[in-house]
Amino acid sequence: MRHYRYMTVLLTIFGFIACHQDNNTTGKTTAGAKFEPLPAYFNGEREHIRAGGFSLHKIITLNGVSDTATVNGTDSTAVRDLLKPFADIDLNKPSLRDQYDTSSLYDPFSGRKSVIYKSKGKQTFPSEITMELDKNGTIQQVNIHSYTVNMVYEFRQDLLYQRNKNIRIATYQKIAFLSPKEIEVNVTVTPKTRM
Repeated sequence: MRHYRYMTVLLTIFGFIACHQDNNTTGKTTAGAKFEPLPAYFNGEREHIRAGGFSLHKIITLNGVSDTATVNGTDSTAVRDLLKPFADIDLNKPSLRDQYDTSSLYDPFSGRKSVIYKSKGKQTFPSEITMELDKNGTIQQVNIHSYTVNMVYEFRQDLLYQRNKNIRIATYQKIAFLSPKEIEVNVTVTPKTRM
């Protein structure tokens, strides 16, 4: 009988740990920030790519026509332009402070954590941000989804950033009486010297 009490207490503790929601997702959030400061994170990633000696292989597709290019990771302008759509997302702006719900999922076995910021319905740019953090609290992946639709204009954007692996930017834009424009940028991030 005594073992059942211990098991119940342990399962309850694990349940609370797994369902615990907090806004301090990486331990690096500033005291005044309600959400993860994504502009600061992507500025740090820009420096990480520049200092890491990475090579960026881009495939750009505009309305079905593709082109490829290779960019040196030390080219600060190219890396800044590539990460600009990510760095422009700042949920800590005063106008966005109460527009998002936060939820998190914690995997107690691997120590990984998923954090989701979801729009409460009024704000659609971005509509949802999903971050995957490793056991050290370092962001490993960011997904950002945005959309705007009205009678004259439709805009959808999906952004994916996988640290040291991949960057994907997919945009669809349709203005009334004009043909739609679709652009997709896929970037593979590889070290210059393979081990």
